[in-house]
Amino acid sequence: MGYWVKVIPPSSRARIHDGECVHCRNGQGQENQDKGGGPTRWEGPFATVAQARTFMASLHYRDTDVCRHCNP
Repeated sequence: MGYWVKVIPPSSRARIHDGECVHCRNGQGQENQDKGGGPTRWEGPFATVAQARTFMASLHYRDTDVCRHCNP
């Protein structure tokens, strides 16, 4: 089990997810979701939430938080 960061550059947004989250699925995204070549991506896995937060801080995004579904 690990933690993943969903990185959404167009909106300067990032969210930490538990790898088991239905929205993350260990960095694979939601089932049947379009996996097009857009700039949105998953980064990880990170061993701890603290490591994921450190990575997320390095992005310098204005909108960062944890997933409200899995709340890691």
